[in-house]
Amino acid sequence: MLIEPRDPLIVRDGRPFTNSPGARARSLPFPLPQTLAGAYRTRRALEAGLQFPQDAPKVLSWGVRGPLLAEAAGGGWRLLVPRPSDALRLGGNLYPLRPLKVPEGAGMNLDPGLLPVGLPSPYLKGKPQSLPAFWYWESFLAWLLEDPPQGFTPEGHEGPTPEIRTHVSLDPEKGTVREGALFQTSGLEFARKAGSLRRLALVLWPEDGVEVEGVHPLGGERRLAFWRKGGPGVPGVPSSLAEALVQTRAARVVLLTPGFFGGAYLPEGGAIAGARVEAALVGRVVAVSGWDLAQGKPKPSRRAVPAGSVYFVRLPQAWDNDQVRKWLEGVWFQNLSDLPQDRRDGYGLAVVGVWSGKPVAWGEA
Repeated sequence: MLIEPRDPLIVRDGRPFTNSPGARARSLPFPLPQTLAGAYRTRRALEAGLQFPQDAPKVLSWGVRGPLLAEAAGGGWRLLVPRPSDALRLGGNLYPLRPLKVPEGAGMNLDPGLLPVGLPSPYLKGKPQSLPAFWYWESFLAWLLEDPPQGFTPEGHEGPTPEIRTHVSLDPEKGTVREGALFQTSGLEFARKAGSLRRLALVLWPEDGVEVEGVHPLGGERRLAFWRKGGPGVPGVPSSLAEALVQTRAARVVLLTPGFFGGAYLPEGGAIAGARVEAALVGRVVAVSGWDLAQGKPKPSRRAVPAGSVYFVRLPQAWDNDQVRKWLEGVWFQNLSDLPQDRRDGYGLAVVGVWSGKPVAWGEA
């Protein structure tokens, strides 16, 4: 299902927005899963004639996967995903960050049993160069399937374009600006210029396949968006990936949407569907809140693991080949957050990539 904002989309970041002069309404750089899940459930519930709050349990049971980004191209849509955290560009070259062996006698502040992640060579130094915030699926898939890809250059772009509007209020009697009635809103323009103007949209996959369509409000200020059925389908599991996991019994799990875990940045029990986490590459936390309609008050603030985070996991050696393939199918494009409602809200959407399973000694490369 595609959601294409007609106007610049505002998804508030939680900072106060008052009527004081010079106030600014700031938007997040990309919508949180719960924003799209809530909008989808609202549209579907209204079409079904359901009532709130008595039908809330049924409405909340409708699970989604996403949102991700898509770009119109050649009469169809190309899928884009957030940049993985294990990619680092130095001196024009792209390097993979991988788990490192801990030198004898070294101390760390990591949780017990976790390995550090970094570059193995002490000669790879310098200021990291920027990478596209969103990668086309084809580039991202190449990054997942080879460890590391040779001569790899990802294709992508920065996603929705920030757009700032300055607003004033007019005095109808004088025809002049009201004193102190000046404020700004910061939104996301779902289009980008690359020679010609290219349309962008959000992709959402309802778990039960029920899609909605029409023109409906989305985000702050009730700005409109086009909701359409169809769009990119869920990518299938590559056969070469299953074969690689059978050989190595190790993998990378990459989050495409923010996730909530019981162990802060680690899943409950330190494992993902039975595969033990040996190292984690996690970015800055994402603060998540919202408004609780049932309680009529703000939801407690929570900290989510950001999209693009990478977990290096080891599968049990006792598993046979069928169990390895079953694990892969149970993780690929599934929501992995620990709590069921967080999974239904779209948090923790994940894919799997190859990893040799062999930590590298620092200084070997």
